[in-house]
Amino acid sequence: MEKTTFKSAWEKREKKFPLPTRANKIEIVNYEEFKKKVLNEKKDFVEEITTSLFSGDVYILKGAYTKEFMVNLKEKTFSYFKDKPSKFHKMLEGSPDFHRKIDLETGKKYALRLCKHSFYFYPWNNDPLNLFKPINERWRIIKKLMGLNPTEYENNTPKDGVIDRIQVVHYPSKIGFLEPHTDPHKHQRLFHSAYMSKKGIDFEGLGFYLIGKNNKIIEVEDLIDIGDIGIGYATVYHGVAPVNINKKPDWADVNDGRWFLSMYSNETDIYEKRHTSSGGKIKNITIDSNLKSQLFPQNSKI
Repeated sequence: MEKTTFKSAWEKREKKFPLPTRANKIEIVNYEEFKKKVLNEKKDFVEEITTSLFSGDVYILKGAYTKEFMVNLKEKTFSYFKDKPSKFHKMLEGSPDFHRKIDLETGKKYALRLCKHSFYFYPWNNDPLNLFKPINERWRIIKKLMGLNPTEYENNTPKDGVIDRIQVVHYPSKIGFLEPHTDPHKHQRLFHSAYMSKKGIDFEGLGFYLIGKNNKIIEVEDLIDIGDIGIGYATVYHGVAPVNINKKPDWADVNDGRWFLSMYSNETDIYEKRHTSSGGKIKNITIDSNLKSQLFPQNSKI
């Protein structure tokens, strides 16, 4: 009998059922215990976790990183790019690490409506902040869970078609947001984020949310601590709502707004039409009117 692996379990479900688009429930688990189960890859767990994630369940993996690591990451990232101009580089051979301030006006040029300050890191550069070793240790666990080789894409450069990219993101107060969307799933079955800010301490407001059955907003931030990892099937709609809506945004303040860490294996710009995120366009997702106002910046023309 053929051994049940993460890869075979995913393929069985993907061939038989439509991809999930709505979140089901949130599961809270200890990262170290979860890691051991993934590495063991026992049949019962493989079937259980792939069924759960494919049903739209989202997992918060507690304590994956230390709070100290995340605080240092935020401060080092901010300091490293502080005196460097905001730029944009396509994912092509030789692309440097860079940062880009995507304000409300610039955000209109993207496939998704958004406003954020993103800091991009690639593995072929000199890793100035020593990010890749500690992050890859966790990323390999998630890759194995997704049915990939744990080191898949790590040594790729843009000419190979798919590359790993680390993105540190700052959502400034009041205006920082990301509309409801799905993530690319062709090369990475799960969205994979880690959290650098804590609701009630660093910010107030909705922040990261999921869209559940009957298009209800599922709030998540109250369950998140700094250093946790969040995973869910990439085609499940999720987004980021503005935080600190009564506070003036300050792009130059490292302690402003909400910060998070994103790990993604992207198709590069060698493809004319890359497999990318898909926006839900809020008008096509019927959300209770009393919640709509929370998902976009107040008084914006978006």
